[in-house]
Amino acid sequence: MLIGQDFGPPEKEELKGTIANVRKMNDGVEVMFHKNVDLEARDSQTDKNIVRYFELLGKNEIDKKKYPDLFFCNCNLGYRRDKYSGNMTRKILANDAAEIKSLIDIIEPENIICLGLDTSVVVIRTLLDKKFSCNRVSELIGTGEPYTYGETYIYPVAHPGYWGTSTRGEDNVIADWRRIRK
Repeated sequence: MLIGQDFGPPEKEELKGTIANVRKMNDGVEVMFHKNVDLEARDSQTDKNIVRYFELLGKNEIDKKKYPDLFFCNCNLGYRRDKYSGNMTRKILANDAAEIKSLIDIIEPENIICLGLDTSVVVIRTLLDKKFSCNRVSELIGTGEPYTYGETYIYPVAHPGYWGTSTRGEDNVIADWRRIRK
């Protein structure tokens, strides 16, 4: 299971084509989320990097091929306004924490990959320790040992967008993804 922050702004996602794909999926049409979406576009860097990082886990071309053991969702189940980054707080992310916990308890994933510091902190607070606090990705990841929730391993990773990747450093990001248990 991969838990991201939020869905991008719907008006921009509409222009990229993802909203049309989601509508088709909701209508029962078999279509990939990224069909006809340019992953080389600047506002697709997060998605492009996720595709690349999943290849490190042996899941190739997740933008073109479905894997029955992958489930993607976001910590915030709504859409963000206007732009792709900024103003997403832990308080906002925690609004849907009960629903995320229910989803995790139903699916019982073997692994949870949390994208970014704030998403990771909210998930850990929701599942393990309500008072958990951390302000640096490197401190959160530590030696790379996963957090555990029952039989589920939780792997915080740097957000795969521009800022998360550049702050953590590409080599560290790759090492973090390679540590994830298969």
